[in-house]
Amino acid sequence: MRRPGRFHVRGSGGPGALRPGRDPDRRRRRTLRPRGHGAPCRCRGAAAAGGGRPTSRRSALRLGLHRAVFLPRAPAPRGDPPLTGAATGLAALALLLVAWSYWGYPAFLSRLARSVPVRTIDPSPALPSVEVVIAAHDEEASIGPRVRNLLAQEYVRGLAIAVGCDGCGDATAERARAAGDGRVRVEEFDRRRGKAAVVNDLVRTSSAEVLVFTDANSEFQPDTVARLAASFSNPEVGAACGRLVLIAPPGSGATPETEFWDRETGLKEIEGKLGVCLGANGAIYAARRELVEPLPDGAVLDDFLIPARIARSGRKVVFTGDAVARETAPANVAAETSRRFRIGLGAGDVLRRETWLFDVRRRPLLALAFLSRKASRWLAPVLALGALLCALGSSMLRPFALAAIAVLVVLAASVRLRPRLAGRPGRLYYFGVINLALAAGVVAGLAGYRRPAWKRTAR
Repeated sequence: MRRPGRFHVRGSGGPGALRPGRDPDRRRRRTLRPRGHGAPCRCRGAAAAGGGRPTSRRSALRLGLHRAVFLPRAPAPRGDPPLTGAATGLAALALLLVAWSYWGYPAFLSRLARSVPVRTIDPSPALPSVEVVIAAHDEEASIGPRVRNLLAQEYVRGLAIAVGCDGCGDATAERARAAGDGRVRVEEFDRRRGKAAVVNDLVRTSSAEVLVFTDANSEFQPDTVARLAASFSNPEVGAACGRLVLIAPPGSGATPETEFWDRETGLKEIEGKLGVCLGANGAIYAARRELVEPLPDGAVLDDFLIPARIARSGRKVVFTGDAVARETAPANVAAETSRRFRIGLGAGDVLRRETWLFDVRRRPLLALAFLSRKASRWLAPVLALGALLCALGSSMLRPFALAAIAVLVVLAASVRLRPRLAGRPGRLYYFGVINLALAAGVVAGLAGYRRPAWKRTAR
């Protein structure tokens, strides 16, 4: 009987005996490991326990299952799970904001607007006195035709035109006076202060009941001012936004900017039915003069702040689709990128200053329109950039983040080349470039950066 812990050697003559004809130095012994001291046993399950090489397909499968279930795994590097989760969460939130703003919100708003009765305008209203306000800087090439276009408006009541020259270094003031008559007043400011300061001065010195804000490079249809003024026959209306039609540059056909603007115009029409058309355009919108609040110093988005603050007072901001202005679309993607960066600066400033826009309890419909239409689009690209920064600290997501950053660098560098892409590639390229510029502007605006003055967009 074998005892635990003892060695047993097989031989022909008992323990220690040699087989006949064998050299003692070359004798072979088969030594069994002692049992009972925790040593692994050589059996069929040894391979499955990780102590040997599998001898069959079944053993290999058993070994793999054992290692997957029972063997300890190497711990993940410290710091990766939080960064991975943050990157995933920010990216998901950015995608959710984009999906809601461009698809979910328009669908929801369309259903909500069905219950609102169609707004009717008095066919023969008591027309208010109107003054058209233009803030211009170095617009000598376009200010003359613009003044003549406004003087040709079919408006039977008093119509005046105010042109504010913001530190112009050319003949803008002279050409505005030459194209006008007694209804045109030209205010010259020697020092360039920015559009907001010029608009504040022109509004303060005006005596008209309704002010129409426009740009020097826009063009009105003959009945545009009359149709805008007719919107104020309803005393509940405080501001009205007209329809801007973008004309593609000669030889370019439909551009992504014109396609995007057509979609935005449809959304403005729905918001106007609800009285919360916050997306006015600087080329064509009107407001009651007594409701226009002074703009903050250095404000960029005057065409957003003036209607939004009027909506805060409880008046409606409507969309007047039959009041039409035309304007040439930006000549190239570089010009549009610069404009989007400027919009981002103004957006960051609005997010930082106008906190009342987030008040869902007092103004639920106004807050819904702002958060869904403006804030979500302004913040989505910023959240996407934040997701990339978090992904750089995650070993799992770092390769994807580096690839995405490389794509963004190529996008930013390609703007100077001014590529002309058509179809879906053109729309995707346009969407990526303008959102990259918008994100940079929003971050700069939130940080308090301000441009000294605005620059006209090349068209």
